[in-house]
Amino acid sequence: MKTNGYDKVRRDRLAQKRLGHARGFAADVVWTMALIDPSTVVSCIRSELAWGRIMVVNLSDAAKAALFYVIALSLAGAIAATTSTWGPSTPHVTMLTPAAAVLVMMLLVTDDGRHRAAWTSLDLHKAGLNGWPFAIMVPTLVLGGTYAVTWVSGLAEIHAQVTNGLLKFVLVALLGLAFSTFFAMGEEIGWRGYMLPRLKTLGVFRAMLVVGFLQGVWHLPIMLATPWYHPSGSKFIVVPLFLVTLTLAGVLFGYLRFTTGSVWPCAIAHAVYNVAWDTLTGITVASSPETREYVAGESGILPILGLSVVAAWILSARRTTVISASSYTSGESTASAKSRR
Repeated sequence: MKTNGYDKVRRDRLAQKRLGHARGFAADVVWTMALIDPSTVVSCIRSELAWGRIMVVNLSDAAKAALFYVIALSLAGAIAATTSTWGPSTPHVTMLTPAAAVLVMMLLVTDDGRHRAAWTSLDLHKAGLNGWPFAIMVPTLVLGGTYAVTWVSGLAEIHAQVTNGLLKFVLVALLGLAFSTFFAMGEEIGWRGYMLPRLKTLGVFRAMLVVGFLQGVWHLPIMLATPWYHPSGSKFIVVPLFLVTLTLAGVLFGYLRFTTGSVWPCAIAHAVYNVAWDTLTGITVASSPETREYVAGESGILPILGLSVVAAWILSARRTTVISASSYTSGESTASAKSRR
């Protein structure tokens, strides 16, 4: 009887060991599929959904970040392919796809949604108030300085008409900022809430640059396949400028994420940048649409110079120490540990 009991324990341990190897192999397979053939991963997820199953695999943080990106990019492509349905709302609908990809990852692809630590790791419950002044000031200065240069240089003229009272102007601006923050959060939950912390093993600065660049690539479907986003100018010029801009902006947003432990300052900075761009473009008459695209605008040469200065300041030695010493973790270790119990 003792021997049989011992054999049973040994068989159980052997089965658990083999299950662990199988899960590790499954993680490697999904990771490789995500890199080689993203459409296959999307098809697998669709198949799982059709059968009402949840795919539970022991993925690493990096693998989860990669799979999240495949889903977010696929959703953005799907929105761009159906732009006739969305019309002028296409950019706003697209901005919600990173948040949707997070829900797919948390609830359908993995079992992280079962654990509170995984949800709190998104840091939506923290306001990060200490980062709000920086989040508001920097985008305003970058774009304000950009358009001021175009006005002074004669590349553009300012046509501001004050037809309403100051109070009404402020109220409209605040409502616009709230509206923009909602949609910016749709992006930032994915980029800085979910993806960035899971790539911290690359090094915080490399992770910030990588996420910023990939965020720019994620915009390409609506830039190249629809008339609703950056329609002016040559795409061979606009696209590289845009990717550089988003890569540098990734440093700003990542800095806010790691130093405040919250996604809210990232969303606010993102929203302020968008509102400042819309407002300043609305009161500016450029010599040509191409001038606005290449020189000013959201991703012209002048905003790139401004963001380069900000990125250099953030990457200075003093801030390197501050961010590298951050004790922030994605919460993945806690959630994974609970799932293995």
